[in-house]
Amino acid sequence: MSSDTRGRIEAALGCRLSPITHDQPHHNTHYKGVTADGTTLFIKVIDGHPAYYTAELRAQHHLTATHIPTPKIVAHGTLDEERRWLAYEWHDLEPFVLSPDRIRRAGRLLGDLHAVTSGVQDDQLRRYADVRELIIKKIALVARIDPPLAERIQKISDQLLADSQNAVPDSGVCLLHGDMGWRNLHVNSHDQMWLLDFEHAAIGHPLLDFAKLWDRELNAPEDREAFLSGYGHSQMTEPVRHEEIDSVRLWAAAGIFPYARPRGDHDFERHAYEILDRLEGGR
Repeated sequence: MSSDTRGRIEAALGCRLSPITHDQPHHNTHYKGVTADGTTLFIKVIDGHPAYYTAELRAQHHLTATHIPTPKIVAHGTLDEERRWLAYEWHDLEPFVLSPDRIRRAGRLLGDLHAVTSGVQDDQLRRYADVRELIIKKIALVARIDPPLAERIQKISDQLLADSQNAVPDSGVCLLHGDMGWRNLHVNSHDQMWLLDFEHAAIGHPLLDFAKLWDRELNAPEDREAFLSGYGHSQMTEPVRHEEIDSVRLWAAAGIFPYARPRGDHDFERHAYEILDRLEGGR
């Protein structure tokens, strides 16, 4: 990040910024700043992804009047066509550490998010179609690079959706986090759970937020049940059916291939194949 860019953000906020380093590479640049009145800020600079910037702002708009714990955006701006920045209230938070109780509360937090934003509308956020249509579109993309693989995904889809009761309903939308996972959950000193990073926020059916989560963080059956227990308690509705989740898992897996293969991301592609294997095996 150039000193000129940093200086422009410092001038806008009226404070000096110090870089925040991370143990692993990150696609954003982060700073910490303290204003003249003693307010501590966390600053995120987004490079080359204007949709991420918009998603963060729109998600904040919809969450302002809710009880969902997430850092508040206090200032933001555009540097040029490629770079934008967001300044959040600083909170001393610790990374999410697994425990059965925390997994259950994570489920409830996601359920709370979906419940309080039920029926939300926003023309500036991505709007997902129903899951059946989403799968069809992903299969068409896969067919361009691997027709036999597309046929395999189509066969799994036909099996999953043969019984209409297994299909995810196409009615009912809410604000989706878009990248639900443990890395985007933190806790404060009172063990209150906070949900961060709404760069992939969208509008769609609630179960779409299960797509990545189920085969990434919730591999263990006991973790899945704990998460669903918390989610269902928040929603105060009938429990989520595993067959419905399988449909969004297939959508997520199918979407990996057109992304990973051109980039030579063999590990990511292998993960997608593992999901297909599990779905064919009823797991």
